[in-house]
Amino acid sequence: MSEQQRLFETSLPSPAARDQAAQNPDGTKPPAPKRKRAPRADAAISNANSSSLAPSSPSPLTVSELTALIKGALARDPALGQTILVEGELSNVSVSSRGHAYFMLKDDGAAIKGVIWASVLRAMPFELKDGLAVTVSGALDVYAPNGTYSLVARRVEPIGVGALQLAFLQIKERLEREGLFLPDRKRDLPAFPLRAGVITSPTGAVWHDMMRVIRRKNPVVSVLLAPVPVQGAGASQAIADALDALNALRGPQALDVILLARGGGSYEDLFCFSEEPAVRAVNRSRIPVVCGIGHEPDFSLCDAAADYSASTPTAAAEWAIPDYYAMTDALASRRDALLRALGSQLMFFEQSLDQRATRLLSVFEGVCVRADNRLRDQREALIAAMEAVYANSERKLSAAAAALEALSPLRTLSRGYAMIARPDGSLIRSVAEVTPEDALTLRLSDGEILAHARAISPMSPHTP
Repeated sequence: MSEQQRLFETSLPSPAARDQAAQNPDGTKPPAPKRKRAPRADAAISNANSSSLAPSSPSPLTVSELTALIKGALARDPALGQTILVEGELSNVSVSSRGHAYFMLKDDGAAIKGVIWASVLRAMPFELKDGLAVTVSGALDVYAPNGTYSLVARRVEPIGVGALQLAFLQIKERLEREGLFLPDRKRDLPAFPLRAGVITSPTGAVWHDMMRVIRRKNPVVSVLLAPVPVQGAGASQAIADALDALNALRGPQALDVILLARGGGSYEDLFCFSEEPAVRAVNRSRIPVVCGIGHEPDFSLCDAAADYSASTPTAAAEWAIPDYYAMTDALASRRDALLRALGSQLMFFEQSLDQRATRLLSVFEGVCVRADNRLRDQREALIAAMEAVYANSERKLSAAAAALEALSPLRTLSRGYAMIARPDGSLIRSVAEVTPEDALTLRLSDGEILAHARAISPMSPHTP
C-alpha cells in the first residue's frame, strides 16, 4: 500500500462517521462553517483615520478553512451533497491489508479516486478488476491532508451484466483454470448403494419428495439427512461443511453416495450453489455427488463440479438410487438365463464327454488288441526260444551224463570192484591208512558190507 493510500485510509472518515458529522442531533444539516479572520495589525489606525483608508480587500483563508468551505459546499449542493451515481471504468484497483479497496474511476475525459470500505467490499459478490465498466453509488468526500476529493462507494454494479452473473462468470473462469470441471474428474456412481446422504433444507418439500422417491424405489437403502440452509448469506459455507462432515463418516456409517438438492428459485436464491466454498467441497468429496438443484433450465457451478447433475431433486433421487424391485426381477431373470445356459453347457459337455469316451474306448481297444497280439507273438517266440534252450540243454545234459556215467565209481563197482571206507564215510585209498581191527565199510555195486581188518599185507612194488 502506498503512503498516499495509508494516509488516505487513516484520515478519511468512514461513511457512518461522515454521515453523523454532517447532521445535527435532530437530523438536520448544520449551516456552513463561519470563516475565522486573521487579526489585522492596523486595526487601530483604520479606526482613527477611516476617512483616509482605501476600500478593504477580502481577508485570506487558511487551507483548513478553504477545505472546510469546499466540504460544506459539497454537502449543501443539491446534486453532490447526497448519494450520486457515477459511471466509468475501473483502473488501478488495489486492496489494502485492512480489506479496503482503492481505485480510479475514469472515462475518456477525466478520472476520480474512489474507495470502498471493507464492510461494503465483503458484501460484494463479484471481484473488482481493472477495465470493468461499473456504476458506482456513493458520496463525494474531501481528503483534507492532501486536498483531494474522492468518491466513497456504497454500492457498485457492473454495467451490461448483473452483479451475481458477473460473480458467477468470474468464479467459473477461476475454477475452470484450476481444472475443477474436467470430465476425467467425474466418477461412476455406485451400482448398489446401501447408504445415501442428502444435503438439503429439512423444511422444504424437496426432502419429502426425495424420500418418497427413494422409499418407492429401494426400501433397503438407509438415508442420512444433513440439514442446511439453501439460500442466503452463509448457505454456501454451510453446504461445504455438510459435505465435509458426510465424507468424514467411516465404518458402518460410511456413505456410498451424496445427493445435494434444492427446489426452484430465483437466480439470487440459487447463487449459493455457485459460490466457491460449496463448489470446492463438491470437487474434493471422495464420495460421488449427485446434484439436483432447481428446475430444468437452472444451472449452478455445483452441477458442473458434481459427478452427475440431474434436472430436479426428484430426478437426482431417481438417478442415484437403483430400483430394488427392478433389480430383483432382473436378477431372477438373469439367474434363470444362467441356469438355462448352464444346463445347455452341461448337456453339451456331457455329449462331448460321451463322444470322447467312445473314441477313447475305441482307441484303447485297438491298443489292447495290438498289445495282445504283440504279447501273443512274443509269448510264442519266447516259448520257442525256451524249447530250443531246453532241447540244447537236454542234449548237453545227456552228453554230460554219459561222460559222468563213464567216470562214475558205480560203473567201476559194477565190474566187481569195491570201495572201502571208514564208518564216517571217508574213503581209504591205502593199506597204510588201516590198522588191524579197524571197522571198515565195503561198498559194492549193489550194497555195503561191514567188516573188520584182520591183517594188513602191503603189496610189493614189484607185484604185478
